[in-house]
Amino acid sequence: MTVETLYATKHARGMLPRGLIEWLKIDIEPVDPNEKYDEFKTHFPLGKSPAFLGSNGFELTEVLAILSYLVNLKGDVELEKTLYGSALEERSQVIRILSFVNQEIALSFIALISAVKTSASQEVYDEKLAQLLGCFAFLEQRLTQQEFLVNDHITIADLYAAAVCGLLFKSVLGKDRTAGFSLLEKWLPKVLQHPALMGRLDTSESLEKTVSLPSAN
Repeated sequence: MTVETLYATKHARGMLPRGLIEWLKIDIEPVDPNEKYDEFKTHFPLGKSPAFLGSNGFELTEVLAILSYLVNLKGDVELEKTLYGSALEERSQVIRILSFVNQEIALSFIALISAVKTSASQEVYDEKLAQLLGCFAFLEQRLTQQEFLVNDHITIADLYAAAVCGLLFKSVLGKDRTAGFSLLEKWLPKVLQHPALMGRLDTSESLEKTVSLPSAN
């Protein structure tokens, strides 16, 4: 029997796809691509994860496409409407937030870490940090309008944003920079209690101080 496989780590972009499989009880085997690297690279030579391999040879990459596929694979119309929205405007906002998190926040995070690792100038570091904080300010502003990022219940946008932002709060942005995001601080633990994410990210030991340039340590 050919097993359907999700190649995904337990962190960052792989966290939520793994959580969906377990929560929705989908018969797909989650595999860490680093543990079966040769097998993974045979099917996905670009090395991008998460990646899905179906029993019929169907291959899928890009986390947003995989999230949509997994939810629809369950075949529960009401669940799909809850997570992705039922009306056009609502669905469009869900996609908007998903794209924003996967593009703007992820790229800003990478740029900040790169600035630290390459000992960039203070000006460059400050610029990258400001860009990342600006992304969080946008999410904070969204939460002034409703309890969650799109409406008053958890959508797939909240789940993905919580997985990414929770990791950033835990490993990159310290309390010295996040203290002003009071709504996000209330939002995050509520979303992390969702069965798709519960127990997958421990934020109880968040950083006290934001990562900085070596000369500033």
